[in-house]
Amino acid sequence: MARSQRREVGATNAPAPLAFFFGENDPGKEGSMRRHYGGQALIEGVLIRGRAGVFAAVRAPDGTVMTREERLVNPSASFWRKVPVVRGVLTLRDTLSVGMRMMMFSADIAAGGNGESLKPMSKRAVMGGAFAAATLFAALPNLLARKLSRRAKDQPERGGPFAHVLEGGVRISILLGYLGIIGRLKEVQRVFQYHGAEHKSISALEAEVELAPASVQQFDTAHPRCGTAFLLQSMLTSTVVYGLMGKRTPLGRLGTRVALVPVVAGISFEVLQFNARHLDWRVVRYLNAPGMLLQRLTTRQPTDDQVEVALSALRGAIAMDGDDD
Repeated sequence: MARSQRREVGATNAPAPLAFFFGENDPGKEGSMRRHYGGQALIEGVLIRGRAGVFAAVRAPDGTVMTREERLVNPSASFWRKVPVVRGVLTLRDTLSVGMRMMMFSADIAAGGNGESLKPMSKRAVMGGAFAAATLFAALPNLLARKLSRRAKDQPERGGPFAHVLEGGVRISILLGYLGIIGRLKEVQRVFQYHGAEHKSISALEAEVELAPASVQQFDTAHPRCGTAFLLQSMLTSTVVYGLMGKRTPLGRLGTRVALVPVVAGISFEVLQFNARHLDWRVVRYLNAPGMLLQRLTTRQPTDDQVEVALSALRGAIAMDGDDD
């Protein structure tokens, strides 16, 4: 059940430092259990996801902060949420559904509403839109790569590794171009600032420093578990998965790419989960480097006011997990 309220956010004393791991328990180097938090930027706000649910905080035009919390289904309650790859698809579905509901909430608050003015999108509508976008992103690079291949080699078509690498390069180029273009919009830049505030706040929590703007601002805007890294990992994973399908007719290639979108998402999720558990490995840090660099396009340096909003969301998620214990 969702609950929203309005409250002032100021420079209050932070709760005692906590270390959490979202999704699973990990003994870590010193045997202490960790629960990792994640989140996303909203319109004039931040959403933080913990073990028990999600907590959103949004700055209203009058300067106050509206919050909303929503409990989530326990991942251990379902057999399929324990199956590798499948659990990634289910997690992505939940993330898109909850994320869109909170995005609608934040848009209404930022426009001066009470958070209930905009009709929430159904889970079916969200998944339908996401699948349509994924389908376009899977098919369009293949069509462009085929045209580039014919021009470059002056022949009807060139298959094999060259074609798949070229298609992957086109897919990544589209992603970089899209992020570069929207990043020039003023409204999107503010969302990217809140994205940076979310990362800084979570990094501060994991470093066990005081959860206050002055200490949070010392951290980088990039974070190794960012969803931007998931996009890049999906691009790389798709190149390998599609390459294993062998030669097919043009229609068959498009069909397999669309059908394998959930598989690509599930494998990418497992890779990022593995990387998150082994950040102390040098090879993992090298593998994470491209995703960290890509976040330079999707994050901006936040203001102290924006960090306060992110901290409000983080404290709310921590409190929900405390209530759930």
